[in-house]
Amino acid sequence: MKAEMDRSLDHWRKQFRGEARVKNDTDVTEEDIKKNHLILWGDASSNKLIAKIASKLPVKWDSELVVNKEKFNAADHALIMIHPNPENPGKYVVLNSGFTFRDYDYLNNARQIAKLPDYAVIDLNIAPNARFPGKVKTAGFFNDAWKFE
Repeated sequence: MKAEMDRSLDHWRKQFRGEARVKNDTDVTEEDIKKNHLILWGDASSNKLIAKIASKLPVKWDSELVVNKEKFNAADHALIMIHPNPENPGKYVVLNSGFTFRDYDYLNNARQIAKLPDYAVIDLNIAPNARFPGKVKTAGFFNDAWKFE
């Protein structure tokens, strides 16, 4: 995930021609949570903010990742998701993702649109490429209440 986070920061710089604000999870304040959408990288064992909200998200995420009744080994799969922040529902948390379009889509700006829905599970055993962050095992949208159908 570190490589994807670094890629996200690099592409933020290229697309927005500026530096993304970056903080360690241990440095994020209550004021940051109140005022900002958050992009969080890692899982509950590596990121204290993810650990704080994990049980409040519509997924089960420990050694097993359960997303919309589908089960995955969390050691081999990454969760990519956007959801209202359980600590501040007026803001969002984005998990393990920046832009969801990739290098292939730079060929034409008409391709530079979201390529993943609200959630996706990525198989980490399949390397990222110019089109995908790895093998997408499942993906979908939440309903209007931010729950699975």
